[in-house]
Amino acid sequence: MATTRRTSQRVTLLMLVLASITVLTLDYHGEANKVITSVRNRVGDGLSPIQRAVAAVLHPIGDAVSGAFHYGAVQQQNQVLMNELGTMQRELAANNQASAEARNVLALDHLPWVGNLTPLDAVVLAGPSSNFEYTIEIDRGSSAGVATGMPVVGASGFVGTVISTGVNHAVVRLLQDPRSTIGVRIGNNGTDLGIVTGAGRHANLGVTLFSSSSPIHKGELVYTSGTSGSGVSAYPAGIPVATVTSVHVATGGLGVAVSLRALVDPTTLEYVAVLLWTPPA
Repeated sequence: MATTRRTSQRVTLLMLVLASITVLTLDYHGEANKVITSVRNRVGDGLSPIQRAVAAVLHPIGDAVSGAFHYGAVQQQNQVLMNELGTMQRELAANNQASAEARNVLALDHLPWVGNLTPLDAVVLAGPSSNFEYTIEIDRGSSAGVATGMPVVGASGFVGTVISTGVNHAVVRLLQDPRSTIGVRIGNNGTDLGIVTGAGRHANLGVTLFSSSSPIHKGELVYTSGTSGSGVSAYPAGIPVATVTSVHVATGGLGVAVSLRALVDPTTLEYVAVLLWTPPA
């Protein structure tokens, strides 16, 4: 009996579903149409909450399935965009680097203190490898008119002296080399004369004053004096060499101790200029 009752319930439910489907899908005309439409609307209103509940459940599932299908494509597109951004950043950095290099070379062609001397641009091929190395190598040699004894400068001032040349390269002894000696003047028009000697430590320099008739101040520039002799190498006058970092007057004013720092740090050089100048015989 229980089985017969359950079977009867299932048949009744099936008939109601079929009737509902029929009411919702059939299209009648005239008075019958009005009745059917009314019934269909009421059935639709009754089923609407069920439809909304089913849609609410299935919608996130649909989004998740759709997202799963499209995730790979979105990730690939993001990677393409990141690659393009990286390329643009590298190109921008290269352009900035090229602009900086162009400015550095242009500065070497317009040195205000060169006068009538001709500067020859050169690339630094090898810099000092340690604090005990006091030479650099450049890509200009005898084929470009470079000769031993010519001064080499950077945009800020004196770098060193050509000590040997090949056809397409030259070796430059730096100002910091202990064997470098330069006659200098405190201030471009000053009367305080002395000799600067390389101290072999970074940009520090040794200095010996043999004429000090006016006060020396911290921050003053030191220039080549143009004098030579007594072991002092000859250079054109007026090339910036160093700056005064400290001045100490001995007790009683019997002497002055001056500390200098070179204007050019040889460890950062990329471009230099050789001044095509022949030392006097």
